[in-house]
Amino acid sequence: MQNSATDDTGPAPVIRHVRASDRDAVLDILNAHHVNLGTQRLPFHSDTEVAARIADAPGRVKLVAEIEGAVAGYAELETWPDKPRLRHGAEIDMIATHPDFRGHGVGRALMAALVDMSDRWLQLTRLQLYVWDGNDAAIRLYERFGFVVEGRLRRFVFVDGTYRDALIMARLTDPIQPPSSA
Repeated sequence: MQNSATDDTGPAPVIRHVRASDRDAVLDILNAHHVNLGTQRLPFHSDTEVAARIADAPGRVKLVAEIEGAVAGYAELETWPDKPRLRHGAEIDMIATHPDFRGHGVGRALMAALVDMSDRWLQLTRLQLYVWDGNDAAIRLYERFGFVVEGRLRRFVFVDGTYRDALIMARLTDPIQPPSSA
């Protein structure tokens, strides 16, 4: 998906599938303090761990956002093709912005790409994600894409020395109704 619009901060991100050559940029993203505050991961990641993370994997969509050739963000969508009763759903596992590109529409562009892929290509009717209570910017982004809070998981994660609640948010769409049989 290529987005050619621009905003007040410069060129809009171009979305594409992650490549092995993106490892160092994704490593910078995953090691960024602001990213670690919003994930369940530890604050330091090795080269080999990130190489394995961005490698192709069944049921996973892994995207990057580029701005003028630089990797500006990373996102993952996990589907469950081997679980027949869950095939209609997926989880957005991560949307993260490189520290140098915060405020440039990267998260919004990655979210738009994942929602578009879910709706127009993967036949998904349920998208879900977890977000830590107090991450108001992320919550507002998700709400703009139709996500609503379904529940609160108290003391779900230990982040930066304190327990945090998680909100589970989801976006539901109506499945295409099959033709009636006569």
